[in-house]
Amino acid sequence: MKVVYLTWGETPRSYGVYNSQVIGQFIETKKNMRDADFFFIAGLPIIHSGLIREKWRYKEELLKIKIRLGKIPFYRIPIFAPQNFVNSSKVTFLLMHFLSNIILKKKLKDIQPDVVHCRSYHAAFAALKVREKYRLNYKIVFDGRGLYPEEVALKKNYSDSNSNYLFLKQIENELLSKCDVSVAVSDTMQEHYLRLKAKKAICVYLSSSTSRLRPGHERIIREGDTINYGYVGALSDDTWHNPHELLSLYNKIRVFGKSKLTIVTTSNHEAIRKCFADIPDDEINITSTKTEEELKQVLKTFNFGLMSYFKPQSKREVLLGNMVLAVKIVEYLAAGLPIIVNRYCGGAGTIIKKYNLGIVYDPETFQEINSKSITGFVNDDKFEERSNLAKELFDYEVNARNYKRIYKSLI
Repeated sequence: MKVVYLTWGETPRSYGVYNSQVIGQFIETKKNMRDADFFFIAGLPIIHSGLIREKWRYKEELLKIKIRLGKIPFYRIPIFAPQNFVNSSKVTFLLMHFLSNIILKKKLKDIQPDVVHCRSYHAAFAALKVREKYRLNYKIVFDGRGLYPEEVALKKNYSDSNSNYLFLKQIENELLSKCDVSVAVSDTMQEHYLRLKAKKAICVYLSSSTSRLRPGHERIIREGDTINYGYVGALSDDTWHNPHELLSLYNKIRVFGKSKLTIVTTSNHEAIRKCFADIPDDEINITSTKTEEELKQVLKTFNFGLMSYFKPQSKREVLLGNMVLAVKIVEYLAAGLPIIVNRYCGGAGTIIKKYNLGIVYDPETFQEINSKSITGFVNDDKFEERSNLAKELFDYEVNARNYKRIYKSLI
């Protein structure tokens, strides 16, 4: 079997999401399929963030990726458009494929893959159009990661009747109906794809090295009656992870006993401190971590992981939020923590309810949060059980077996 992994419009990097969710998982899947040949193709815009962020040093990133991939061939295809065209209108969408699809055709004809795994709507569109136009025989795995038409519409303020939004929805319908399998990253996203008449939709959760965050026997238990709440990840007014929503949540839970909040983030610490100015200094700690080991040491001090998220203001925001699972949820569970999550984070909320992993609350009323529900989870001594579940659901090796089953089902 020959498997090609295709990205389109993203900047390949040896760190961050591209490293963890793309390269890391691809390498693990290859280990699980030793008898298969794997290839990696990245469609890279001629003007991309690597040229701005790393400048001439970006070549070092590409070298690091090649080293990580080892014997897996790594190819780049130029996209003759700036990277911001990824968030497309009906005009700029096609510019992301002008001439590049011809180069992709040549590469795929040389490789003759059985399966092309496409990360993003653009990648799947490129693979689908090349297959149709040049009558190639590979199967396509459409791995959209999110609801692209809604995301672009939200960023560009497209209405439901806007011609650009309708064009992107048409692209989505074509991909779901013609690609052989559509992969969703949450149960709610799988349900959404099926409602849109996907040919076949399968849920494969986010990937994580869950063993590195396992609590182990050295877990630090809370001191006295203090309940230690923790938040990990981005936190700023210009993201969906809003510090004011986290403050509102913390003000509701801190009344149920002596408490402390630790925020682990690379976002602006000073701006967060201003938001939490009314919370006593000895009750809040804002820090950051650089490695998984550092994060593990901080997570060991938590009794709860928090996912405050935001309050959607439109049907589109509700829909997008309902798909979200979030890496921080995986990290909390890998560390064995119970979780308090905003119900509008639907992918996460579904898992929390399904496996009784914490509290799913309404940010308008907070009525689900009370002293009994909090102390019940703090004292349940199920840290190892939750960590084991995280491994079963999110671990790289588990997802490698999931993708192996998907690939082999297509041949």
